Amino acid sequence: MSNSLAIATVTTTLRYLLQRRFDSNGSGSVSVTTKPLDKARDNNNGNAGNQVNLFLYQTQQNAAWRNMDIPSQVKPGETGLPPLALNLYYMLTAYAQNDDFPEPTSHDLLGEAMSVFHDYPILSPEDIKNALPAANIAKHDLYNQIERVKITPQSLSLDELYENVDDLSNSIPNFHSL
Repeated sequence: MSNSLAIATVTTTLRYLLQRRFDSNGSGSVSVTTKPLDKARDNNNGNAGNQVNLFLYQTQQNAAWRNMDIPSQVKPGETGLPPLALNLYYMLTAYAQNDDFPEPTSHDLLGEAMSVFHDYPILSPEDIKNALPAANIAKHDLYNQIERVKITPQSLSLDELYENVDDLSNSIPNFHSL
């Protein structure tokens, strides 16, 4: 982690990439949000239009990078404070206006969002800079980090899926578990 703003910078960059794709591909008006799952559809700009929500649900220390010295900051034979290397886990959900009637528009939105992450498996310094307001670029120095932010799809086991469905059914109204 480059600094304490790195998590917010990654989320902002991912949201920027998604919004840029939806704005440029003629998908109509699609709102990209980063709300908790139980708040995702609350106050969505006053309407229930097409929306993609990117929710950061877990952070975890990266075991591989945890015990490594920061590249180019430690001389050979010296030890330094290891970086705070994190894995960020996001849940991507899509919502369509009219509750997907008559077409499953949310599935189209989800496919387009997944395509964005496939097209950008590594966040470039330019993408990170473009996502940030010009006044904040110096504060959010993630683009200077030597190790790049990589996007890797994460599969959940059936047990984890069922557990998540059960957890969600307790927190989201009108959500029914399988």
